[in-house]
Amino acid sequence: MGLLAALFRPIYDLYEEIWFRLFHGPVFHRFLNHKYSYYTSLPWSKKLKFLRLVRDHYNYFEFIPRNNMKLTRAVKALICCGASQLVFSLSKKSLTYFEKIIVYPDYYNSKYTHKRHKGEVNPAFRLIVFSWRGVMEGLDRPDDGLNLMLHEFAHALWLEHKLVQHQYTVLDEDWIGEFEKLAKAEMKVLQADEQHFFRRYAFESMEEFFAVAVENFFERPENFFKQLPHLYNVLTEILKQDPLQITKEK
Repeated sequence: MGLLAALFRPIYDLYEEIWFRLFHGPVFHRFLNHKYSYYTSLPWSKKLKFLRLVRDHYNYFEFIPRNNMKLTRAVKALICCGASQLVFSLSKKSLTYFEKIIVYPDYYNSKYTHKRHKGEVNPAFRLIVFSWRGVMEGLDRPDDGLNLMLHEFAHALWLEHKLVQHQYTVLDEDWIGEFEKLAKAEMKVLQADEQHFFRRYAFESMEEFFAVAVENFFERPENFFKQLPHLYNVLTEILKQDPLQITKEK
């Protein structure tokens, strides 16, 4: 079976590439171009890589609608953009711990926390939950440091790293340690600084701090770098990309 698989693998890879070039690539490009700012800003070589990641996430995640949510190809592709943006330069295993994405049309009452939510992550059931209203609010205001998709996918990435670090590598543990050290220092600063660059929600826990940092990293990179340069640089090492440099060809 191993030999047979090895013989057919090049054929399958060629089929996947042809299908991507003729279908997934053009379709997702039409959905995303001038609609998803991160994708729009990429040079063409990186656009192709991003489209492949979107395709992979689109095929991998099981999407589940709730409350009569209509899950179109465009809706699923846009949600997959959040995952693809976050793991653009990370291992292909990243975010594979989670298997399902539930989508509500509006804010919802969580079955798990029994509270009103815009989105949440449940590692026990390996699922990520979004409200489409919350997703669109984040996309409509791309420079305010509030992005539901990035926030929840950042939660998922952080939890995956903590849960599977002895099975496969998600994030570099040394850089995570540096991030946690800086985060603890910033939490102390907030006690005396009500005008901190991050909103107060970031200081509820280390996990929330990471999610809010990721939102600002992608949505307000220039100000982030000016306000917290060391923390910004640590995030470039953790995520292996720099939003201030991502538009450049290599």
